[in-house]
Amino acid sequence: MRVIRGLAALLALTVVLVAVPAFLVIFVGNPLPSDLDWDRLIGGLTRPDDGSILVGLVSIVAWIAWAVFVVSVIVEIVAVVSRQRVRIRLPGLAAPQRVASGLVVAVVALVVVTPQLSHASPARPTSAADHVEGVSRSVDGPATAPAPMAGFVPSADVERASVALPPTDVTRYTVKRGDDLWSLAERFYGEGREWRKIAAANPDLLTGGPDRLAPGWRLLIPDVDQAPAGRTVVVEQGDTLSSIADRLWSDADRWPEVYETNRFQLDDPDDLPVGLTLVLPKAPAAAAKPKKVAQPEADSTSRAEPGAGTDARRADDPGPTAGEPGALPRPRDRGPATEPPATPGSVTTPPSAPEGSGSVAAQDGPVPDAVAAVDPLVAGLAGVGGLLAAAVVSGVGLRRRTQLQNRPVGRRIQQPSPAAQLAEAHLGRRQQPMGLRTLDLATRAIAAHCHRTGAVLPQVLTASVHGDRIDLELAAPCLEAPPGFHVEGTRWGLLEGDVDRLRSTPGLRDALRPYPALVTLGVTADGGQVVADLEQLRLTSIEAEDGEHAAAVLAAIALELSCSPWAEELEVVVIGTCERLPDAMGRHNVTRADALGPVLDRLSRRAATQRTQLVGRSVADHRIDPDLADPWVPTIVLIDVPLSTDEQQRLRTLVLSEPPVSIAAVGVDLTAASCRMVLAGHGADAIARIEPSGLVVAPQLLTPPAAAAVIDLVEATGRTDTTPAPWWFDTESAAEPDPPDNVTYLGRRFGGWAAGRGEDTEDDEREGGAMNRQTTTTATAVSHPTLQLIGPLELEGAAGAPPSRAAKQCLEYCAWILEHPGTTAQAMGTALAVAEGTRRSNVSRLRSWLGADEADQPYLPDAYSGRIVLHPAVSSDWQRLQILTGRGVNRTSSSGLEAALQLVRGAPLADAAPGQWHWAEGLRTDMISVIRDIGVELADRALADSDVELARWAAARALAAAPGDELLIVARIKTEHRAGNDPEVERLTLQLAAHARSLEVDLRPETVDVLQQMMEGRVRARLA
Repeated sequence: MRVIRGLAALLALTVVLVAVPAFLVIFVGNPLPSDLDWDRLIGGLTRPDDGSILVGLVSIVAWIAWAVFVVSVIVEIVAVVSRQRVRIRLPGLAAPQRVASGLVVAVVALVVVTPQLSHASPARPTSAADHVEGVSRSVDGPATAPAPMAGFVPSADVERASVALPPTDVTRYTVKRGDDLWSLAERFYGEGREWRKIAAANPDLLTGGPDRLAPGWRLLIPDVDQAPAGRTVVVEQGDTLSSIADRLWSDADRWPEVYETNRFQLDDPDDLPVGLTLVLPKAPAAAAKPKKVAQPEADSTSRAEPGAGTDARRADDPGPTAGEPGALPRPRDRGPATEPPATPGSVTTPPSAPEGSGSVAAQDGPVPDAVAAVDPLVAGLAGVGGLLAAAVVSGVGLRRRTQLQNRPVGRRIQQPSPAAQLAEAHLGRRQQPMGLRTLDLATRAIAAHCHRTGAVLPQVLTASVHGDRIDLELAAPCLEAPPGFHVEGTRWGLLEGDVDRLRSTPGLRDALRPYPALVTLGVTADGGQVVADLEQLRLTSIEAEDGEHAAAVLAAIALELSCSPWAEELEVVVIGTCERLPDAMGRHNVTRADALGPVLDRLSRRAATQRTQLVGRSVADHRIDPDLADPWVPTIVLIDVPLSTDEQQRLRTLVLSEPPVSIAAVGVDLTAASCRMVLAGHGADAIARIEPSGLVVAPQLLTPPAAAAVIDLVEATGRTDTTPAPWWFDTESAAEPDPPDNVTYLGRRFGGWAAGRGEDTEDDEREGGAMNRQTTTTATAVSHPTLQLIGPLELEGAAGAPPSRAAKQCLEYCAWILEHPGTTAQAMGTALAVAEGTRRSNVSRLRSWLGADEADQPYLPDAYSGRIVLHPAVSSDWQRLQILTGRGVNRTSSSGLEAALQLVRGAPLADAAPGQWHWAEGLRTDMISVIRDIGVELADRALADSDVELARWAAARALAAAPGDELLIVARIKTEHRAGNDPEVERLTLQLAAHARSLEVDLRPETVDVLQQMMEGRVRARLA
């Protein structure tokens, strides 16, 4: 095959270099001026064409094309002779150079290989690894053929036959779109800093710096023995790290070995994308179990490129099928894990949690080890489960919306402390909002079903929440389940695909929450979060040798009971734990007590009353009846203080006496408790056995530093006091606002601070306000990268191409650097809650995406000083808005306010994914606040000028960023009333009232006056 290719290439070169010019000389003529009648050819342009002009033009084009190809062939021959030490790139001739390169290489292969054919050793069979896409290796030792031509990408067969192959420890890799040196170094060596090895090994393509890579380049990857490469396997649908370890070695507990080997591409063992190629450990563990399916070891002389599995094959090689020795079995479904029997009174260490687990060990992706080791706050959040994190994040978001709703114009809501912002970012990465909402939906569907059918409400002991299902463990078998549940004895199962059926349950909208005392206890070895009903457990004791360990469990319980959506009406009394929590929550049903005695007195009276009412009915029967449910809201007492013998006895009598009432207690070292949670170990190694069930979990923990930060966050988002807004001119202080400290260069075309504070600024604002207010984007040409934050996230004006992966993460990084100029790598990784390898890879992608300016200065320079900064020309629409209103919203001209509203393309950070951008909550609320103030100010001015159209547009535009805002809707109501649109006035009035009820806030007194004036024609009389 190689000889045939070489002869064909030699024939093609002979025809093109010799036959083509001979043909042109014979039939067209010599191209030299002496043989061509140029006067006749040019003069023919003024006479009727007889065909000579066309023939002359064709001959010129033909000779030029032949000359270009000859030059290309000469260039490639020079490259062959010099072994690419002389490298010539002809501008605009990349295509003919590639063709010439292919032909020259084929001819060289013929010359070099043919004499060796008679001496060639028998071919060694190659494994699938030898045919990995984009990778070729020497399989018969060093070769002597010359290197490939510049710009030519030879086929795998030609390269192995004719090119000077690299040593056996060197891999050839074909650059793909989105590749960069840092990510390639991480891929092959597990460390991005090793990119210089690749640069040094490719001097003909690279300059030794972080060059921009072109798709199709063939790079030499040296020292591949240093890469974490063994066998590989491609992740398929349904795979987990534990299932992969189980089918390879019959030992699911070995999943950490796979995780550690792939830390260069896995940040979180829970995040396992389908199609990802995992590198398997080279050597099995010494204590590995026998394999269920024999797997042949990878050939030691052939290495696979990470990113393409060793079982990857060419199209003409189907490879082994299922059941053959070389085939990996398909993933199989695994049933729920069962706990091994335990000796009474002993504590058994659970197996290492597989991916998908919410345990400390399994969820270290969002909390990098290096960060957790130096930051007590981050380490203290490592034990928080996904449901608790989702409850806190959801509750904080609702409280923040209430703050924004009540915020006066020109004021700013209180921003959380840096520690609280960091806690919010990490909780946002850990949260499982779908699991939280699904569990809430499932319990309410049970209540609606039982109330409608008259069935007895089942007693739920525990619920196990997985990513794709929820399992409810009942106290007794119950067959009458709502549609969607699968009944198996005492277990009700709800699969992900059946959740939609629950929404069709009759009466679901008005259903009460039947299990308000649900709380997460920990995570099992199979990744399920164990949620227990404290009301059913009645009296729970937390026991540990370390008192701080037990206090961390109790603090997590206190916070979850205060924030969970099903615990809105639950009464929580804390004694000795989270003493700041009640004041921070600001709710009537979360209180603190100094001692247990007075609490027991009050609850004993309540218990006595309830027991007189429990004649023939249980607490559950009252709980699901809307007319009877209010008095049966449970009270949970959380105790972290030493109790006297008398207090212990009174507590047991209160909670454990029959019949059961809606009172339960959880405390540290309680005697004779009906449920005991026995703790052992510390930190990531902590385990807990729940007696009497014998269930072993990794407990949910909230250490004191983490608890303090989360309580700070809750407190800050519940405050009603505000501070002067930096975007509003305070007439009392009579001081000009300071310009934004993160805006360094935008040019006079943006007005504001960059243009000074004189008449030019007003001119710029008038010019900006002249833009058509009906458009949704600005008309300003983007000459430098501009990050769009006020609406869908986009990067305009970048000099490079968008990365093929993690583009939205790159936008997040760009926003972070813009808002925190001069940040350090460690501060950035901690705030974004990402592993250092991920941060570096994404920064490298962002650098390539941004590119460089006209002077070849990168928009994201390398941080040689340790401080990360963007080029001064990189900006955002948010920064432009700040500049347009830099003198204060109330002092900016109407045209300037109109120009600022033109920047609004939707809600700020409109398409930010859940679990990301939580560091930017303060930034987002500031954007919402200033846009709302601009809308209100401009609408009021327009109404004063009787410009109804401008007033309507301003309020509607601002509502896109601040939906449901009271002052903006009032502005709309005034506008529609001025326009005589009474139906719209009525609709907006009802919408405003409904929105206020959903947020559980009152309308402002001035709003009430406006509504009365608009709807009734006058304000109702009020007597002093």
